[in-house]
Amino acid sequence: MMVKSHGNIKPYLYKYKIIDSPMCPCKIGEQTTDRILYDCDLVKQERDKLKAEILRTENWPVSEDTLINKYILTFHSRKRGKVKSPP
Repeated sequence: MMVKSHGNIKPYLYKYKIIDSPMCPCKIGEQTTDRILYDCDLVKQERDKLKAEILRTENWPVSEDTLINKYILTFHSRKRGKVKSPP
């Protein structure tokens, strides 16, 4: 859901008056999906891992479709202790 700008990202929560500010926790700008994926220093380690995985077979950045359908499942599986290679 995050990649489609829904869910627990701040502008979405701010839009519905659930929180007071759409600012990213890094305090540099609004917390957008692009900021999280490409710029925010608070998730740099995770982004570097994702980027390294992608660069094994294609160029960075990839389309949102490729990110969702090919790589997100890989990282969800790793968090659960199952390691999968992208299809």
